[in-house]
Amino acid sequence: MLVFQVNSIPLKDVIISLAESFEVKYQHRCGEYFVSIPKHIGEGEIRGINFENGLGLIIYKAKFKEDIRLEFTLDEVHPAKFLYSLQGSVSHEFANNPKKNSIEEFRCAIVASERNNGHIIQFEKNILHEVVSVEIDRSVFSVKENCELAAWTSELKNVITDVKGINQFYHVDNCGIFYKNILQNIDDYKDLLIAHKVNLQAITLEMFVQQVVQFDDDSLTTEDRSILRIQELKRVEEAGNYIRENINGDLSVKNISRTTGLNPNKLQNGFRYLFSTTLNEYVTDTRLEQARILLQNDEYNVNAVVAAIGLESSSYFSKIFKKKYGITPKQYKKVNF
Repeated sequence: MLVFQVNSIPLKDVIISLAESFEVKYQHRCGEYFVSIPKHIGEGEIRGINFENGLGLIIYKAKFKEDIRLEFTLDEVHPAKFLYSLQGSVSHEFANNPKKNSIEEFRCAIVASERNNGHIIQFEKNILHEVVSVEIDRSVFSVKENCELAAWTSELKNVITDVKGINQFYHVDNCGIFYKNILQNIDDYKDLLIAHKVNLQAITLEMFVQQVVQFDDDSLTTEDRSILRIQELKRVEEAGNYIRENINGDLSVKNISRTTGLNPNKLQNGFRYLFSTTLNEYVTDTRLEQARILLQNDEYNVNAVVAAIGLESSSYFSKIFKKKYGITPKQYKKVNF
């Protein structure tokens, strides 16, 4: 295992310290700092940027040839971190505690070290890692956002406002779907630097907001949670398949919720995310598409089609069919024969 010391805190100095440890040069552009992984260690890049409100962003996108251990050990109160493992998994430990906490792929962690104890992040070899860390300088952030923090009632407030690092804190849960494609827009506006920096700040702020909301959602029971997690998207896909395969069955939200094990809130959020529609609209569209196909078959009259797609009212079927296709079912059948 290769061990590298990072004796710095502002992200500018973190990147510079990493470059010194890797024995390579760093690059910078308008406050954003980069270090490329040297070939004898691996490949990829680590980059970071700080913003005036006390938030910062560091992105690890790399594959290492050996297990890598980054030890952030400067003798000062360290930033609180929102850590997201978007590809591969990493382990985190506090400098004063040898216990390793695994942050697996698509897991989100909130970590804050005690007093001047630092953080240690470990990357396994031969795995492509995409890890994002929102760094919160609690002293700066508490001053800049003082008014807003005063009205905040979440337990997380105690972590963000713990400027002296009195308490150690660790929390991890599955990431919400917001984080699935968070890095896809990270390099937007590369040739327009003012827009690029504002875009990075907007992404950082959005990650901060999403984690704050998700932390409160994490504390709820499974039945009451509303944020769909990335790992649950597969069940939303399965719900879509179930609807298509059981078009004449009970396709109520309640029944599909019971079938998939997702509560109604998550189901609706999942259908909006994957299919850009509500569950009920998806059911209706799927039924109408199947009806259109059946109407082209001379073995099915309109009443038979209504029964085949799980509806009871021919008049209602005609109404929604005409709304979608601009023609009644009977007229559609005549056109196709």
